[in-house]
Parts: sequence; C-alpha cells; structure tokens
Amino acid sequence: MDKRVLGIDENGLGPVMGPLVVTGTLLKNGGDDNIWFEDIADSKLFFASREINSFSRIEETAVSVFYLWKKRLPCSPAELLNIFCGKSECLSGARICVGNIPEKFIWAETESTKRRCEAFSKWAVKNNVEIENIKSVCVCPKRINDFVAKGDTKLLLDFLTFCRIVKNVPAKKGLDVQAGKIGGLKFYKTYLRYGFPDYEPVILEEKEEISLYALKKKRMGFRMGFFMDVEQKSFPAALSSITGKYVRELFMAGIRKKLGIRENISGYHDRKTKRYIASLSFKKFPADCVLRIK
Repeated sequence: MDKRVLGIDENGLGPVMGPLVVTGTLLKNGGDDNIWFEDIADSKLFFASREINSFSRIEETAVSVFYLWKKRLPCSPAELLNIFCGKSECLSGARICVGNIPEKFIWAETESTKRRCEAFSKWAVKNNVEIENIKSVCVCPKRINDFVAKGDTKLLLDFLTFCRIVKNVPAKKGLDVQAGKIGGLKFYKTYLRYGFPDYEPVILEEKEEISLYALKKKRMGFRMGFFMDVEQKSFPAALSSITGKYVRELFMAGIRKKLGIRENISGYHDRKTKRYIASLSFKKFPADCVLRIK
C-alpha cells in the first residue's frame, strides 16, 4: 500500500489585512523526510516580500505543483485558484478579493516556469512521488471578524479549518497528517474531540516541538501530528506553505487593485501596510472585507 501523507500549513493568521489561507497537500509515497525537491523550503525562508525574485519563485513553484498534480499548466491565476480553492463566495457581495484576481501570471517568466515544471515532474517520477490532492481554504477577513465577534478565537478558527482540510480526504485509513502547530499550542486532544466527534483521539506524544495523536474509529483511523516549524520537517507541508503563500498573494493582489495600491504591501503589521490603511476610505465597501478586527 502506498504511504499517504497530508501536509497542512497556514498563511496569514496574524496580519491586519487580507485573508487567512490554510492549505493541505496530499502525497503518495511522500513520507520520507530525505526526499525533498531541490530548493523547496518553508515559505518564510523561500519568500521575502521586498524581493521581486521571491514573487517569481512562489509563482513558479505554485504553477509547478499544479502541473505535477493535473499534468498540465494552468491557463491563468484564476483557474489555479479555482482548482486549489474551489468556488469562492463573498459574504458582503463586494467581491473585493475574488473580483480582482490578475488575469495573467504577473511575476514569473513563462519559460522559467516551464523549466521548473519539467524539473519538478522528472524529480517526482524518479522518487515515485505523486500529488493525490491539494486543497486551499481561504477565510476572508469578514468571516474571521464574524467568528471572533461571537466570542471565539482565531486559533479555533484556524484549527477547524485544518480539520476541514483533513475531512476533504475521502479515505483516511493509514493517513499520516503532518500539520503546523497552531499558535504554539501543546495540547490538542480536546480540540480533536471537537473537530472530529466521530473519532477517539489517543495521545502518542505531547512535547513542545511535536504533539502526536492517533484518531480511532472502529476499523478506521489515522495519525495527526502538530509540529513546530512543520515547513522545515515535512515536504508536503512545505509545498502547502508555499502554495498557500501564493494563493494569499493573489488575493492580496486583488485587494491592492481594488484599493488602487500599486506597491506590494504585505498586509502584516509593518509600517507600509499601516500607512496605507490609515489613508484608506471605506465609503464604497465595508472595511471588514479588508481589515481584521483582531
């Protein structure tokens, strides 16, 4: 039986602007920690918002992941988002993000992307690695704000979105889930009972760097681990980290276009982002479509 490993990571839990994106990449025979594709690393090391080459690298890599999964190149960023995320719904109807996605790939050169796709494909064949599925869930600021306004926390929302990714895998028997730690939490058993009410979580290990559980249900069951710096320890999680970063950047590009912002502001707690937020007018659309309450 092929080993199936689901790597999950989030992008954008802490910003003041833009969505939270949680991504899961399901690999067959992807559990060997020694099997990594060339320069793949976690998105924090792979990407620096001030370097234009960083945008090129994440776009090339996200397209390469699409190519490895679907055996073809995506026609546009919109198609890539549609395949990774599914149909996006707008709670307010303003469509600030989804209505302004770039029509063409904006950072990477076509020939460079094709070369990376070919290299990635050859590496996968050589190492018997197959992408079975990819799923990104984009949680817009309004959804985050509504969730927090009810008295819940972003950490719980993040965890439930992780669970949604796992539930997207139809057959879980023998599945190994490698997820990033959520907000530095060490204990997850109570959360797992809440997120997977049909399974009984059993503690295998609980430490600062790893919290590991077996989730049991009659003859079915799977393992779920939460790792500190998972992008550096799990190849499918590293792919999820980079792909999710690209998905978030596409939504941020849509936001910037709608707001008339020409610079690549990150949406995080930096001076440039805060300067632009202070200058924004929200007369034509609700502020909580763009900005986080907490």
